[in-house]
Formats: sequence, C-alpha cells, structure tokens
Amino acid sequence: MDVQVEKTSLLQEIEALADPQYEAVIQRSIPSSLEVHGLRVFEIRKIVRSWRSQHKDIDLDDLLALVEALWAGPSREERLVALELLQHYPDSIPQLTWEHFDRWRRDLDSWELTDVLGLGVLGVWVAAEQEHRAWHLWDLIADQDVWSRRLGVVGGIGLNRALQTVESATLVLEMVDQVKEDRHPMITKAVSWTLRTLGTRHSDTVLAYLEANEEVLARHVVREVTNKLTTGRKDGKRSR
Repeated sequence: MDVQVEKTSLLQEIEALADPQYEAVIQRSIPSSLEVHGLRVFEIRKIVRSWRSQHKDIDLDDLLALVEALWAGPSREERLVALELLQHYPDSIPQLTWEHFDRWRRDLDSWELTDVLGLGVLGVWVAAEQEHRAWHLWDLIADQDVWSRRLGVVGGIGLNRALQTVESATLVLEMVDQVKEDRHPMITKAVSWTLRTLGTRHSDTVLAYLEANEEVLARHVVREVTNKLTTGRKDGKRSR
C-alpha cells in the first residue's frame, strides 16, 4: 500500500466536506493550534467506514504507517481520522506500544483529541494487558501537563468500559482519588465524567465516595454526579 497516496485520498475527502461555518463553531468550542476543516464527527466516521470497506485485510504495518502519516498532518480532521482508523481495526490497538502513546500525547492541545485517544484507543490498549499496562495511566495522571493528566483519567474510563469489572472500576476510582484536588477545568470535568460513568454500574460505591470526599471534590463534580445518580441526568432534570 502506498501510504502517501492513501493519505492524500483521505485528505481530499476531508477537504471536499469542509464547512467554513462549522469550522468557526469548532474553533470556538474546541480551541486548538491545529487547522480545522469544519467536519462533523459523523462525517469523519463515514469517511473511515468507507475506507475500511475497501481495505478489509490491510497489513498492520501499513495501517500504522497511515495512522502516523495522518497524525503528522496539520489538521484536526486528519488526526481524528487516524484515531478512528485504529478503532475500526480493533485488533490493531493491542499491538501498539507505549512509545506510540507517549509521542501522540505530546501533541495534544484540545479535549476532543485527548478524549478520543483516551477513551477509544488508550483505554482499550490498557485493557488488553491491564496487569502490565495500567501503570502508564498512573504516570499520566501525575504528569505536569494537563492534557496528559486528562488523557490518563479518560483512559481509565476507556479501560473500565472495555472490561466492566469490579476490579477495573476500583482501579479507576483510585485514580480519581489522585486528582480529586486538581482544580483545572479539564480535570474536574473529566473527574465528573468518570464518576458519572462508574455510577451507572456501581452507584453505591460512587455515592459512598462522594459522601467521603464532598469537601474535597470540586462543587460542580459533586452536583453533577449526585444529579446523575438521582435523576439519570447531570443537570438534574428528570426525563419525561
């Protein structure tokens, strides 16, 4: 496979769907240094699904080379396509190495790419060999860089989603405990998301954690998680 040809083809599809009006929306809601073409996530996924249907038996080395080429591109959409490709070839994710994530995390500067990488790729990678890989999440949440810390927290959500065990939930709650006093908005929002996610299957455990840490957690975290546990929505409005 000619990686550059495939990258050029994918980029042409991205450019053909460029939407200047939605580009402005993204730039306001997802600040980043990356170029933006203004594609919606469903459009990116449609591009990847189409490409996947024509490349069902791609070699792992070729796939990773394409992912790296797209990640090296200057735009948000190229990087999102790279991450979506990995998720559309799930057998490829456990074959990644920490070196991949360690390089990619240093390029992160928005919650969108951080969350896609953490939830859909890093968490799945850790789940494949939790005993040997989970320590990377601990290193991330202790990092000085806020995007690395958020990546670690969201990676925990991805790990728990992949395994859905009491053990994985306990591990993720222990990780939350390490960042519960962090007041950066990107971290408090991730903590709220994590606890709300855990609460769908482990409501008693999350409620007990809230009660024990009510004075330490950010106020909006306590409010949103309590609302989710009691009404099913973080805004507290019951569904009709």
